[in-house]
Amino acid sequence: MDDRSSRNPTMTVFRTMTQADVPAVMRLQARCYHPSMLEDEAVFRTRLDTVPDLSWVVDANKGISAYLVAYRSRLGKPGALGASFNNAEDADTLYLHDLAVDPTCKGKGLGPSLVRMALDRAVEERFAYSSLVSVQASSDFWMRQGYAVWTKLDEQQAAVLHTYPGPACYMVNTLVNKCPD
Repeated sequence: MDDRSSRNPTMTVFRTMTQADVPAVMRLQARCYHPSMLEDEAVFRTRLDTVPDLSWVVDANKGISAYLVAYRSRLGKPGALGASFNNAEDADTLYLHDLAVDPTCKGKGLGPSLVRMALDRAVEERFAYSSLVSVQASSDFWMRQGYAVWTKLDEQQAAVLHTYPGPACYMVNTLVNKCPD
């Protein structure tokens, strides 16, 4: 047993995700999402290889309790379910593709903490926006994090929303005024 965990049984660490975390992340994904929304492990690993610096986990003594996966994008370009990440070189947006919190940890602030970490990173990189696709009736959560429904998608990008089962909406958080001078 790790000596640190025996001294502090409630130790929680927010850290960058690694390939070694993927099996636990896949198990957490299965606990949090409808089966029709589960993404393939191989795609997940490729995404992590593509953008290793924008994926985080919450690692508690009991294992991975939450995760957030993001990538650099452009405003109005939602990511399709199950697709590889296209890390845009001319990015103006941090796209949050996947946030999951273990149901036994709901209400502990893990999700909002991960979102704040990601938004801090977006501000550091001087992005004007952060965006995401809200699924599973999560839009109220995202509104509390500063996001609003954005309806200006062109026809091709609006079709991407149909890759998600059930209702899905594109949401944007404008960061321009939050960027340091």
